[in-house]
Amino acid sequence: MATAFRATTTGYRADLEQHERRLLSSLCADVIALLESREDLQQDDPTPSGAEDPAFAHFRAELAGLGGEEPLAPPEDEVLRRLLPDASNDPEQAGQFRRLSENSLRSSKIADLRTARMLLESTPVSMDEDVAPIFGRALNDLRLTLASRLRLHSAEDAERVHNLAVGPSAKDTDSFMAEIYTFITWLQETLFSAMTEFLPDQGTADDAADAGDPEPSGPAAGDPAPGDPEAGDPETGDPEAGDPETGDSGPDASGGAGTSSR
Repeated sequence: MATAFRATTTGYRADLEQHERRLLSSLCADVIALLESREDLQQDDPTPSGAEDPAFAHFRAELAGLGGEEPLAPPEDEVLRRLLPDASNDPEQAGQFRRLSENSLRSSKIADLRTARMLLESTPVSMDEDVAPIFGRALNDLRLTLASRLRLHSAEDAERVHNLAVGPSAKDTDSFMAEIYTFITWLQETLFSAMTEFLPDQGTADDAADAGDPEPSGPAAGDPAPGDPEAGDPETGDPEAGDPETGDSGPDASGGAGTSSR
């Protein structure tokens, strides 16, 4: 049975059963394949013949969108639209942002998911402070994928997914996905909780007085600090208010087609 992530002297760790690690790794592989399929559809020029220096391959991917002028259309697949969302409500601007930045965003997500697969090869699942955010982003992309497949668009949908996850033992595809979604949400929440456990305090009234500030500028005692999972979505425990359409952990959780998720 899986145990929650907890802070250690070297980072963070959680104990996962072999079938749980295999399931998460398989989901990562599926999302990687989906992201790579989007890249295949955009290949206008053949790959250069012969071996290519990895450094040049990286820059070619980064600059792939700079050679054209036409806006890039959003993906048709609903999951890809959530993983690679528009960066603007204006279709023309969104297409231009997507042309310039989608390759970089997609590459960073693939790299996160590959790192997660590597971490899932051993038990316990352990990572240092630098790698923990990468694993958290990968878990979030798995949640986005499952939320899209479960048609999670509202608070009512969130309740439906919860009921599917805790329902009778006779399972269909949706109830199985709901169970996985709930498990990944819990795992991500415990990782974020462990990461915020030892954050510096926001300050006290005595600190403010010493600094000459008549009143403390931080949150009142007992209030959750910004980014604390206790202040997040009551349904998912995400560190920011969740997106009712996806169970997203916040407006920037998927990176945006005009931003970087790394």
